[in-house]
This record gives sequence, C-alpha cells and structure tokens, in this order.
Amino acid sequence: MINEKSTLKTILYLSKGSQLKFILITVSIIGSLFYYNETFALDKIANKSSLNNSSSSLQIPSENNTKTNNNSKIVFSNVTNITNNQKDSVYAQIVAKDNNVYIVWQESVTEKPNEKNYDIFFIKSEDNGTTFSKPINLSNNSGFSEHPQIAISKNGIFVIWGDNTDSNNTEIMFTKSEDNGTTFSKVMNLSNSLQTSNNQEISAFDENVYVVWQDIDQNSNQNSSIIFKRSIDSGNTFNDAIELANNTNNAYPKVNSYREHVYVVWNSEDSNSGSENGENSGLFFVKSSDKGNNFENSIRIAHYNFGESQIAVNASDVFVVWGGLHAKNIKDIYFVQSDDNGTTFTDPYIISEKVTAITQSKNNTNLTDKIINHPTNVEISHDNPSYIVWQDKVSQENQDIFIASNIKNDFQSANIVNLSNNTGISECPQIAVSKNYVHVIWEDITPGNHEIFYTRGIIQQNN
Repeated sequence: MINEKSTLKTILYLSKGSQLKFILITVSIIGSLFYYNETFALDKIANKSSLNNSSSSLQIPSENNTKTNNNSKIVFSNVTNITNNQKDSVYAQIVAKDNNVYIVWQESVTEKPNEKNYDIFFIKSEDNGTTFSKPINLSNNSGFSEHPQIAISKNGIFVIWGDNTDSNNTEIMFTKSEDNGTTFSKVMNLSNSLQTSNNQEISAFDENVYVVWQDIDQNSNQNSSIIFKRSIDSGNTFNDAIELANNTNNAYPKVNSYREHVYVVWNSEDSNSGSENGENSGLFFVKSSDKGNNFENSIRIAHYNFGESQIAVNASDVFVVWGGLHAKNIKDIYFVQSDDNGTTFTDPYIISEKVTAITQSKNNTNLTDKIINHPTNVEISHDNPSYIVWQDKVSQENQDIFIASNIKNDFQSANIVNLSNNTGISECPQIAVSKNYVHVIWEDITPGNHEIFYTRGIIQQNN
C-alpha cells in the first residue's frame, strides 16, 4: 500500500499548422489509486464536509485551495450559513466593491404552511465578508416578491425584483441606496404594463443604471419580448421601455456595462419550429455604444448547445459563458470572448475536464470521473472573467457548487474545486470579486430547509 502521494508530469507538444499547443499530463498516486489528468490537477482531495449541529457554519477544510496560472492560489474560508433560520431563503445575489459586500435574497415571511409569501432582504459587510449587518426587508409587502438582482457603482446600490403586490401580473420593482445600504428609496414600478414581466437583470456604471427583463403575453406564454430600460441619473428617473427582441421563448436576458457601452445577451427557443434550427433559436447578443440610447442589430453567437448565459465585461473585453437549463441537458460549459467591445466573438470553447482513476488491484483503466456533468446556473463575476461558478450533479440525488479559475488565461484549462461538497442539494451559486477576495454564495438544503451559504476565497501569491 502506498500512503504518500507522488506525482509525475509530462508535457506533450502538439503542432497544428503554425500553432504549437501543449497538454499537461499529470499522474498522481494516492494510496492504491492513480489519478490521470489531462489539463489540470487539484492539489488535494478535499475531505467530505459535515454540518456541525452546534454551529451555524458548514465546515470545509481550510486547505480547500485552487491554483491559478499567475503563480497564485485561492484559499477558501469555512462556509457560513448567513440566513440561519427556519424559513425558506432562496435565490441570493451578491456584489462586491472595495471592502464592501452586498447580498440580497428572497425569504418566506408567512407562518402559515398553506400560504406562500416572500419578501426581499438585504445585508452588507464592510470588512470583506468577515461580519454582516442585520437584514433589511426591502419589499415588505403583502404580495409575492421574488428573484432579486443587485448592482453597484460609485453612485449607489441598485436592487430590482419581481412583484405581484399591486397587479394581477408580475411587475419589475426598483429601489436604491445612496448611503452604502443604510437606507433605501421608495420602491418604483419599472415595467408597469399588462404583460407578465420576469427574468429581470440589472447593471450599473457610474450614474447609469440599466435593466432588462422578459415580457410575456398573458394570452400566449409562447410569445415574449426582451425589454430594456435605462436611467442616466442614478435611478431617479428611467426612460421609456425599448423592445430589443420579440418572438422569444423561455428567454433569460442578461445585461452588463462599461463606460458608454451596454451589452445584452439572451437565449431563446423557437416555439414555432420546436427545435434549435429555428430562426429565433440560439444565444443572441446586442450592444449599444451610447449608454443604451441606440442599439445595433443583434447577432447570434451560438446556434446549438446553448442555455442560460452570463456576461462579464473588463474594459474592451466581453465574455459570455453558459451551461444548461433544468429542462435542457447540456453536459459542458461553453465560453466565447470578444476583445473589440462585442463587435466580433470567438467560436465557442468548451471547459470540459476529465480525471481518470486507475485502480492498481483491479487494473481498471476505464474508470472515468467527469468533473463537469450537467452544469446549470453557471455564473461569472460581472467584471472579472477569471472565475466561474456553477452547480453540478455529483450523484442522482445530490448536486454541489463548483468554482473554476484561470478561464481568461486558458479557455480549456481550468482549475476546479468543489466548494459545497456536502450531502444536501446545493444550487443557484453567485460570485463577486473585489481586490484579492472571491466571494461565493449559494442556496443549500443541508440544514433541512433552504438557507443561503457564503464562503470567501483569498487570492494569495505563491512563494
């Protein structure tokens, strides 16, 4: 029996035309198992996390690290249950700026089991996620408030959500804070239409605030539109709604911005053709170069194997990443990049890594453990494309939260770590990056009810 770990690395150089590419092959021996890895190797096999019944924290080993290609590593803290109550807490969102971290989520507020009512809650940290404030109820109404989204800029904190309090259909509500989340403005109805408005997203840059959502014809769920609204005065007023696309179906629009540029991406299934071959099927992208006053014609950046996407912007670089939907089985994570403000994009890359375990005693060379199996809820930090998080199946009964780093440096070589690694279903992750901190939250049912879990990674330079 071999108790210590030993590693053999080999670099294979492959030439294709005038290009020279390499594959790093790693063979690790741990006990009676060999681990063969084509493109990445985890430093350690993390121990299974367990919930400490006497504590509100989910304990994860402090050595839960992931290396990066720029001679650094991320050290993640213990996972903390930040809601920690008996209610249902779901769909959390997170943003970070400087030393501040802001989180919103929806939470059940009724004590009667036959009633369903949720409100939108907000907390903040001013010390990089070390401590958090008491929750503030932002919606605090008698209706169903759901799916909050949050954005920040130097001009404030901006929050939106869906709400049916004052109408028979869901509307998009907006509020903002100009004092770092101490108080919030009166709630404003942004959609205010007869349509059902949902799948809302928000972005902010300086005094400019941009909101997109999907409007659904109540007479036909198959007919929907992508709607855009902007504010150029820090959310005090908004312009009239602009329809960016129509005849969409099951669309999840996303928005991001940088200086005068605004980018919107959405997926759509062609309801008429019933397949991915239709004219309105694919992953679509549209941009504005004048702060959302005018938009260019949309382009299709993916025709096949598309799902719900996310978008990151870093100066002139635009990154779009996507996985599957719950109703759509996509087995890989896809990624495209533009380095000219969204004028042109690369073909889709696949982030798909395999680790093969060879058991000495059985001489089994066909045992394969695919790290990425059925990725859903794929998320990327809005201004840092180096990190991606998602939920994935680890068994028929369980799903965990994973993080991949080095996406920007090498599309097809990612370091992957299981962040949740527990016995309960972990889902709907979100990520924010500020300074040397990587903040990740997700929804977890391990405690017995849905709670919001948080962990913080510190980027450290290797010696």
